[in-house]
Amino acid sequence: MQGVYVASDLANLLRAYLDKHQIDAPSIRHQLAAWPPHAQMPMKVWWQLLEEMQTLLHEPALGVKIGQCVQPQHTGVLAYLIMHCATLGEALLHFQRFQKLLHNMSDVLLTSHQQALKLSWDLSLGASTQLSDEVFMSGLITFVKQMVQGMGLQPVALHFMHPEPCDPQLYQELIGCPVFFNAKQVSIDIPLEALSLTINSQNPYLLELLAKQAEALIDQSAHDDLLLETIRRFCAERLHQHVPTLDEVASTLNLSTRTLHRRLADRGLNFHHLLAETRFRLAKHYLSDPRLQLNQIALLLGYSEQSAFTRAFSAWAGISPQRFRNRSPFGRGLG
Repeated sequence: MQGVYVASDLANLLRAYLDKHQIDAPSIRHQLAAWPPHAQMPMKVWWQLLEEMQTLLHEPALGVKIGQCVQPQHTGVLAYLIMHCATLGEALLHFQRFQKLLHNMSDVLLTSHQQALKLSWDLSLGASTQLSDEVFMSGLITFVKQMVQGMGLQPVALHFMHPEPCDPQLYQELIGCPVFFNAKQVSIDIPLEALSLTINSQNPYLLELLAKQAEALIDQSAHDDLLLETIRRFCAERLHQHVPTLDEVASTLNLSTRTLHRRLADRGLNFHHLLAETRFRLAKHYLSDPRLQLNQIALLLGYSEQSAFTRAFSAWAGISPQRFRNRSPFGRGLG
């Protein structure tokens, strides 16, 4: 199934947690066994599996504890790729570039703020669930610490969007840094000086090979769904003239509006989200060109006023277009 997905390799992460704690959970294990490695699991299926585990176990901070079981084999090519980078900074750039191998729910945004590198995730397709956010953030922190083992890396802070739990102190004890809740975006702050930390398993030859493989996998994934690719291209071509509608796209594809709506729903999407995602991706591309003024970018994206573009972009990225253009933790090295 195409659309919003996670890597099916994550099924083994859930199985690893069950094994570690000697939990039978036959129904959950049966569902996990249905997913082959290196496939795309619909995000809704992933969310449901996590909810079933929570219902069964009633475990506080369950997602954090699951994430702490992460091993390279649980995230496929992405994990092995960043393991072979020379420094943590290089690894995080590759993580940003190839995160879609793990999931395509949101893009990674990298900005610097008060001597820290902030990794945050946009909301162009909406928010994820509490359990899923906990697994991914805890897993990322756990894996990063494994890569620079023995160097004392500690995040500055972790921010979750969900409400504060009954025992917030438990989260801080498990993760090892201040944890905040009710945030506008999920984010992790890492000390800027940590970006130069050496990765013990670095291997430039394997890094080059795996990067090529990752590029091929992402390129294949991007073209697997001709319907989504056609809609994105149609929207991108029309936005500078007017904002496309679902009816207009359906007519171009020789489909009824109801049929197109259903096909998008089958992929875990709707036209509003797809249009927003297209605008956001184009906006980031346009902002990388210093020759384009913000009012010109607004017009290219179908906004009649720059202020409307600024509000929309700020909602997606958590910062204004101008700050997004100006802030870069790696200077010209951040593409």
